[in-house]
Amino acid sequence: MDMLSELPKEILQRILCLLSQEEAVRTSVLSKPWRYIWRTRPNLVFSDNDNYFRGKEQEFLSVVDETLRGYLDQGLRLEEFHLHMSNHVSVSLLDKWIPKLVSMGVNDFRLYVLSKHEVDGMVDLPVVLKAEPLTLLWLYNCDLGRNIPENIPFVRLEVLRLHNVSIEQEIFDKVISSCALLASMWFQDCKGLTTIKLETKLHKHLKQFIFINDVTYQKDDCSIEINAPTLEKVKIFGSKIRFHGRELSNIKSLYLANVEIAINSVERSPVLCIDAPKMESNLKLYMRDDGANDAQSWFLRLSALLRDLRRSEITLHIFHLARFGLQIEEDILVRDNINGGNYNPVVVENFRLEIGQLSLFPYVLSGLFCICRPRKISPQWLGKGTWTDERKQKEAGEFFGKFTKMIENGNREIWRDLEGLTFEGLDEIRLEWQPFEVMKLLETEFTEFRIRMKWSDRD
Repeated sequence: MDMLSELPKEILQRILCLLSQEEAVRTSVLSKPWRYIWRTRPNLVFSDNDNYFRGKEQEFLSVVDETLRGYLDQGLRLEEFHLHMSNHVSVSLLDKWIPKLVSMGVNDFRLYVLSKHEVDGMVDLPVVLKAEPLTLLWLYNCDLGRNIPENIPFVRLEVLRLHNVSIEQEIFDKVISSCALLASMWFQDCKGLTTIKLETKLHKHLKQFIFINDVTYQKDDCSIEINAPTLEKVKIFGSKIRFHGRELSNIKSLYLANVEIAINSVERSPVLCIDAPKMESNLKLYMRDDGANDAQSWFLRLSALLRDLRRSEITLHIFHLARFGLQIEEDILVRDNINGGNYNPVVVENFRLEIGQLSLFPYVLSGLFCICRPRKISPQWLGKGTWTDERKQKEAGEFFGKFTKMIENGNREIWRDLEGLTFEGLDEIRLEWQPFEVMKLLETEFTEFRIRMKWSDRD
């Protein structure tokens, strides 16, 4: 006897809620009582990427359309509706489906529109802005349109992810101001954005903010203003991004990459002010010729950023792309940053320098040591992928020689805190760093190097 089939319909529906849509449909062949139960469960998940629907676009649309119509005709309750779509033609039916979801009282609507078409084939989606039940919205290769409603009722939206989406600043501002429950924001290669403001009064639940601009040196800058103390994870990847900061005491992860600190790229307002001792900070910065005449300002702004992160474990990665020497006045930089500002240099746990021209790197390190105290320095060379091991060792030997000479002839105010340094090479078999003498470098088999530095603690 089929004992399971004798259970109340409500219990059978709850059982089906635990299955995927494909698994739920398969239960229709178990027995006669199960034939249509799957069409009455309170949660529906449809994806045109499922194995069954691949290559069957019209059947997919028909199944979704007929299922929703069946729920309406029978007066069935639908709590959750998750929809994954990749066919840009199918999206036009959202104009028809979304009003139905609202009338059925759906309280968890998750929409994934991942169009396979490129920018020229962007999908126009203004109807999405009227979907009050939305809790998650993930759009790829879409255009949110320009005919926006007076009110955008995203009162339940918790996750917003936009990738290669065209959105007018006015629409974006309306969306963001309507999402009081947002916990996660992700924006990647979006077009039309000029300013993103995260404010305490609007985003009391925001935990994660990710901004990615893969188009390096894009002309259109996006200004990011952060004032959301609830944030735990911040990732910003993009060129010439401006920061306006407030205290972020809950931050656990901060990642900044391809951020240029130059006179025309960062405003003279405070940068991120962070008090989060458990955080790991990873900074990736470009140094180009743009700021060659304003190197002092470049390092002072970097110093301000490092000071705000001083309670975290800092990893700093600088890509030195400049073709000319940066004129660094060490005495002035030390005076303005340390003595004048009454600051001790910030400890940087790991510093990685991508060297464009070996003859120019002392300019970078001179400025760097005025504002921070790296514990481990790893030199890398841009374009070294085709180098032989012998050339890597030769270049490293020259680097270490210049580094030693820089210390011997450098500013005493900077180097008085240095208690010792060790040159190390990576044993690729044991995966251990081992000390070596620079004079015997060519006798080793090392091809990866670093300098370990010990500083006195003046804090």
